[in-house]
Amino acid sequence: MGYASQAGRAKTSATSPQAHAICDRCGFRYNHVDLKWQFDWAGASLINKRLLVCSPCNDVPQEQLRAIVIPADPVPIQNPRIQDFVTAEQNTRTTSGTNTVDPVTGIPVIRGATRITQAYNTRVTQQTGEPPNGLNTQPGTSPTVPADAGGNDPGLPYNNTTVPQTGPLT
Repeated sequence: MGYASQAGRAKTSATSPQAHAICDRCGFRYNHVDLKWQFDWAGASLINKRLLVCSPCNDVPQEQLRAIVIPADPVPIQNPRIQDFVTAEQNTRTTSGTNTVDPVTGIPVIRGATRITQAYNTRVTQQTGEPPNGLNTQPGTSPTVPADAGGNDPGLPYNNTTVPQTGPLT
């Protein structure tokens, strides 16, 4: 009859005795000090799987189980001001004029002068309230205002010699 050691892979010493333990994975007997805890990734940290295993059975923690840590969003500014893109994209305007109807198609034709509005031109649009085909062709004038002393310049209020100019709003 053959002899098999009951110690397995554990070492027994009479001068410095150590406890024996069984590997939770392979079932072989080792010295308890030689067994290690098995760790694995769970979320953003390693957790102890509560398995005491020998060196050949001890697995490297699987990186695919590790959670991806995404940094926080930047802190938003208070009272943000965004550009009004609809207004910024309009670079033309049309003045009012006498509307007509196309005699062939019967479709209304909008009349008026198209003016280009430049990006950095601060202009104040004056309205005269004059209907189309009226006598008042200059903004800021009124044909009902008395003429100057010579009677040559009707429509300019308060004895002005030129049409009042508008400037930027402040």
